[in-house]
Amino acid sequence: MKKTILPALLVLAVALGCSRQPVDEYAMITFMIGDVTKNNAAVQIGDVIKEKDVIQTGTESFCDVKIGESLIRVKQKTKVVLATLMRQGGIENTAVDLDSGKMLCKPKKLIKSETFMVKTPTAVAGVRGTQFTVEADQNGTSRIKVFEGSVKVAKRVRELEASMPEVLSLAPDVTREEKVVITKLDVEKTEKIVSAVLKSEPAKSGDAARAAVIKKAGKDIVVGKKNIEKFTVRDFEKDNREIIEIRQKPAEVIREIGKAVEEEREEPLPNGRLLVTSFEVFFIKNGKIEWQGTVVQEPVKHGDRIYIASGEYVFCASVDGPVVWRKQMANEGRLEIRENSLVVSAKGQETKLDLKTGAKL
Repeated sequence: MKKTILPALLVLAVALGCSRQPVDEYAMITFMIGDVTKNNAAVQIGDVIKEKDVIQTGTESFCDVKIGESLIRVKQKTKVVLATLMRQGGIENTAVDLDSGKMLCKPKKLIKSETFMVKTPTAVAGVRGTQFTVEADQNGTSRIKVFEGSVKVAKRVRELEASMPEVLSLAPDVTREEKVVITKLDVEKTEKIVSAVLKSEPAKSGDAARAAVIKKAGKDIVVGKKNIEKFTVRDFEKDNREIIEIRQKPAEVIREIGKAVEEEREEPLPNGRLLVTSFEVFFIKNGKIEWQGTVVQEPVKHGDRIYIASGEYVFCASVDGPVVWRKQMANEGRLEIRENSLVVSAKGQETKLDLKTGAKL
């Protein structure tokens, strides 16, 4: 059954104000653009994520994952493993392994007994509620930037995997506009130090051995103040803005997006289709979301077509969703129909487009 766009606007506006059953899955895909897989199988918005699931994104693709009250964005060409997903009595403990690529992290403000850790092949970051990015490249270099709050960082030493909370407690805070870089060579040097400590304590094993290592070599394992560098948020404004804009979408919106994607998958249209909610517009083609923008002005209706501008695009679509044409051009999100043409405003100038074809007049 096809959905008309303008009624969809009204339905969602009403639905968001109504009491509905919340989406109660602890971890799930709340949004995605492009090619995203879970355990090598295609995923959809609303799919539940379980412990040990592997998420991978393709080129020009990303997905948002809700973990309890925390959110992460898995950027393009990235592979992550949801290593630990624990919730008991309202207490959340999470560990995400970033194998390669980039993540934007927006964990909730944790209470004392909760943990949220991100691990790369060479680094471990522990937080209590902050906004930060983590990157891991194929050479084993990890980069962590803090945009808000604080993070504690240590080198990832395999012998101490079970004791990382204790290790991180020794680390100084990496705070706003500070970054850390850890290389494979840094970790190899630290592992030699750890091995030497273990050899010097042959009678100890398990927890006792790890405690001895932390006591004697803790300062070598954590990232010290001398290795924390400053950066300016304005130099990474795109990442900062993107983190701020990551939000949990209402359950009603997640369902609407899922339905529209499924319709496009079952009945693909030559030019794709649009879904407009109260705040966002989505361009869906080939069974997946290819673009997302913010609604600045409600769509302009003319006959059996609607027109909307957002981001770098102007769209014309039939009222039941199919896209008639789309044009990439600068705009301020505001349109007007004047003298049988579509007027697009940008930077104080107006451009007229043909209503039927989108051609510049």
